[in-house]
Amino acid sequence: MIKVSGYAAKQAKAPLTQYSFERREPRDHDVVIDIEFSGICHSDIHQVNNGWGASTYPMVPGHEIAGIVTAVGTQVTRYKAGDRVGVGNFVDSCRKCRPAFKAFNSIVSKERLGFTTQWKETEKHRAKEAILISS
Repeated sequence: MIKVSGYAAKQAKAPLTQYSFERREPRDHDVVIDIEFSGICHSDIHQVNNGWGASTYPMVPGHEIAGIVTAVGTQVTRYKAGDRVGVGNFVDSCRKCRPAFKAFNSIVSKERLGFTTQWKETEKHRAKEAILISS
C-alpha cells in the first residue's frame, strides 16, 4: 500500500483538515504520480458540500493535476518514472465506445468514472495510462 495525505472534508460543508490514508499498489495499466500542481474548481466545492446529493466522505477534493511519474504498472508502455504528466478532469472511462477511444472522455456513451474523485487531491495519485497527457 502507498501511504498518502491530503486535506479532506469529513462531512458536507465541513472545513478541510489534514487526512492520511493508503492507496492500493498500481495495477497493470496504472501510473503513480507525485503531484506538483493541482486545481480545485466549482465542481469540487459542489462535491464537498454535497450539492448534487451523491458525495461520500471523507473526501479530498480536487482534479486536474500535474506531476512526476514515480511508478508504473507492468503493462504501461507510454510512461516511465521521471516523466512529467497531467491528469484532466476524468480519471477513467469505458475506453470502448468511439468517443472514449478518441480520448473524448467527457462524451462517452458508456460508464464514465471520475471527474472529482474521493482521493485525488493528495501528494500522490494513481491514474490509468490511457487517461494521462504528456507535458
